[in-house]
Amino acid sequence: MDDRDDPGGNGHGHEQGASIDALLDRAVAAIDSGDRAAATALAGQVLAADEGNADAEELLAAPSHGGEIRRLTILFADLVDSTALSTRVEPETYRLVVGRYREHVLAIVNRFGGHIGSTNGDGLLAVFGHPIAHEDDVRRAVLAGLEISRAVPKLSAQAKARFGIEIRVRVGVHRGVVYLDTTQEDVYGLGANLTARVCGLAPPGAVVVSDAVARLVRDAFELEACPAAPVKGVEGLIDHHRVLGERAMPARVAQGPFVGRSSEWQHLQESWAQAQSGRLSTPGVVFCGEPGIGKSRLAAAGEALVRQSAKSVMELIGSPFHTDAGLHPVRTLIERHCRIGRLTDPADRLALLNAEVARVGLDPVRFIPLLAPVLSIDAQHGYQAVPDEGRELYDLIAEAVQAYLLACFRGEPGLVVAEDAHWFDSTSLEVLGGLLDAAGGDLLVIVTGRHRGWLPDSWPVTVFDLRPLTDQETDELIVALNPGLTPQEQATVRSRCDGVPFYVE
Repeated sequence: MDDRDDPGGNGHGHEQGASIDALLDRAVAAIDSGDRAAATALAGQVLAADEGNADAEELLAAPSHGGEIRRLTILFADLVDSTALSTRVEPETYRLVVGRYREHVLAIVNRFGGHIGSTNGDGLLAVFGHPIAHEDDVRRAVLAGLEISRAVPKLSAQAKARFGIEIRVRVGVHRGVVYLDTTQEDVYGLGANLTARVCGLAPPGAVVVSDAVARLVRDAFELEACPAAPVKGVEGLIDHHRVLGERAMPARVAQGPFVGRSSEWQHLQESWAQAQSGRLSTPGVVFCGEPGIGKSRLAAAGEALVRQSAKSVMELIGSPFHTDAGLHPVRTLIERHCRIGRLTDPADRLALLNAEVARVGLDPVRFIPLLAPVLSIDAQHGYQAVPDEGRELYDLIAEAVQAYLLACFRGEPGLVVAEDAHWFDSTSLEVLGGLLDAAGGDLLVIVTGRHRGWLPDSWPVTVFDLRPLTDQETDELIVALNPGLTPQEQATVRSRCDGVPFYVE
């Protein structure tokens, strides 16, 4: 959140936006259940807090019959200057290029849990939240938009090499009220129209989101506010934001004291003491358990312990949206180290990678051809590709990544934190296993995961299966967090949280 959204800096802008979102969702649920009186009242509350809210006005004007009314996240992807392009090339060439583009967009939308709702010329509209809803549909839509904006330049390079033509795409994402035609699997109404208009505000190659989406994703993505602009068919100016990329994982904040985790914490302290003296024989500590059970809390405590000694810490973060993307945790780590952003062009990416490889004392001639592909930098931008292919190439890349990660510690004791390893791709798990095998007694590796299915039996690790807190431990945590609660209030919290520390906090 920035000062434009919350002048007082106290979060009221964010809270008001969340309240309006909740009222709109309740209004949509009411109108779909046939309770138009409740829907009208709720829409009126929205307008009282946000005069001119387009979704609320759309609900008040909704017909009493026809398709379902939903509030969905919508993505619109449109080829830039496609009409002019179609007049310059043979029809068969145009159909082939556009067909490949559509195949890629469809695959990306499907991967992130969306559904292609309709096509408008060379524009593709996708909905997130129907027919399958996810609690993070807004984030999924923005990630899909970013992935589309990355995929199209590669398609364009292929089209230019083969046919001498280039293609560019712009993407818009909006969340709003739509009419859902379940028989035709199509959506229409102001929400769909506004998404297409927001898309039109995006520069070629960029992803733009409406203000309604920006409020919900600003913690997960770097956004750049754009000047409000008029669009065809909509009164007033449209606030919108350009998506620069995903944010780096925010620092983990320890909420409360350790309760019921004394043996795990003692093991971490002892392991780090041994690593500092170069005597750590079992370098890995794995915390398994359900979401919210305290895995990241322990990892954060271990990180804080290591940073007290001013030692190096590296984080590899798994993502549920990139489980099939080879070396995604490694790629994001190297990009952070190199200060590479989504909009950094390939030549600059290569220069930054060269500087980073030299900084850690590795030979750029040897390592750049193996690390550059991890960052999707093609050899045409200034390095000699290695001749190996297939499994041999993957093995060489994995070895180079491992060498880079170890070089970052410069022979000093340090810590690797691998969060959500159950979402790591197989190559990233191989790299992590290689780090564990190569640890020379001075490297501590903390790994978190929801279950043991991803964990190889051969890894040199100590595994802790975290259990829920007992009632007594839950009460201890509740009192530590808020001593002012009454016994009845404590009992209410305890009964709702099932011993999961995150729920208590």
